[in-house]
Parts: sequence; structure tokens; C-alpha cells
Amino acid sequence: MKKITPLQYAIFLYELTSQGANITKQINEFLGVLAKNNDLSKIREVINDFEKYEKRQRGAQDVEIISATPLAKDLRTQILSAIGGKIDVKETVNPELLGGAIVTVGDTMIDGSLRRKLKELSKVLIYG
Repeated sequence: MKKITPLQYAIFLYELTSQGANITKQINEFLGVLAKNNDLSKIREVINDFEKYEKRQRGAQDVEIISATPLAKDLRTQILSAIGGKIDVKETVNPELLGGAIVTVGDTMIDGSLRRKLKELSKVLIYG
């Protein structure tokens, strides 16, 4: 018998829960399938894959904003408006950035931190 991957389980779970009827019963049955297949140890991977798959189905993308201080509401709104679409945002404060922010959207990172700008300036001053 061919083993079922965590992603395959995740898609199956998504299909079960998207029907909306008695989700608790469906999840219990799903856990029963995992147990029957001796795959309960895969549950963390299944959950991670489920979250990624569900996000793709919604057309949402992950956005991470790391800033030196908490973002002002207006600035946060401007950043998210520029990105557009359905967004799941994770915000982090890192005082080591000194100022500015690093915004990551999917695989693209925009480093607008003061720390990076100072490093670039340092290179220009040292190496001409």
C-alpha cells in the first residue's frame, strides 16, 4: 500500500471541513483515518500543509513586516494597500534595525531598514 503524504491528508481534510456540516465529527473521523494508517505522527506536517493549502485556496499571501518600532496605523495601511489582495500579516518589532522596515511578501524581501542603508554607505565610503 502506498503511503499518503501530509499534503494529501491536508487536501483531504480541507475538502472535509469546507463542506461545513458537523466539522467536529468530520475531524474525529479524519483522526481515525490517521490512526488506522499509523500516521498520527504526521499530524504537525498535516496541519502546516493544511494552513498553506487553505491560504492558497483563498488566494491569500503571507506578508511579514519587521520594523524598528511598532508601525503607525497609517503606515501599516499604506504598506498593505500597496501590496493589495488578500493578506495574512505578521508584524515583528526588532530595535536592531535602528529605523525603517523590512517587508517580505512571499519570496520577495524589501529591506528598507536604516541598518542596511548604513552598511551600504559604509561600503561606499570605505571602497569608494
